[in-house]
Amino acid sequence: MRKLIPVILALLAFLGGAAAGDMLKGGGTEEAAHGEAADAGHGGSEAETAQDGHGAPAEGDAAHAAPAKDAAASSTSDGHGKAESDHGAGGHGGGAADPDAAAWFKFPQQFFIPVLHGGQLDSTMVLSLSVEMPGAATEKVYAHEIKLRDALLRQLLIQANTGAFDGNFTSEPQLRKMRTALVGAAQEVVPEITDILVGDIARQER
Repeated sequence: MRKLIPVILALLAFLGGAAAGDMLKGGGTEEAAHGEAADAGHGGSEAETAQDGHGAPAEGDAAHAAPAKDAAASSTSDGHGKAESDHGAGGHGGGAADPDAAAWFKFPQQFFIPVLHGGQLDSTMVLSLSVEMPGAATEKVYAHEIKLRDALLRQLLIQANTGAFDGNFTSEPQLRKMRTALVGAAQEVVPEITDILVGDIARQER
């Protein structure tokens, strides 16, 4: 009997240890199961939160982006429309010169006409002249500036030798006669010329 007691105690200790191990193992499994369930629930919440968080700003961004896009498109459309309108109004139609409108060319240098009496220099006439013509003839007049000046100078010398600058040379009949003669001389070079304008006229005594 004394020999069996240690064996029985060892057996009881073994059985008790096995039972305790099973209990600990079962408790750990339940805790693990609870932990996994909790993690799963937490993960789902985070996923839902993340989805809601991304979804809301996406909708907000889309809501903000749509008006911005529409505004940009409207602005672009208005800008191009305005540019095309301005280009059509000022670039070609408004800026084109009317070929029938009057234009003028002023000789850059004055005309100096000697007035002789008895073969002696008595005085010198100084005139500033301009040419009037249609706008379409502007380039032609500029191209013939030298010939025009020569023709007008010859006619002024004729006027001086026929007494046009004697006495009251500023009277209207005298000026009209001289201008008519100058227009005729200019039209021999450029027929489109319509008038000769006298800007300044003065007599320098000897």
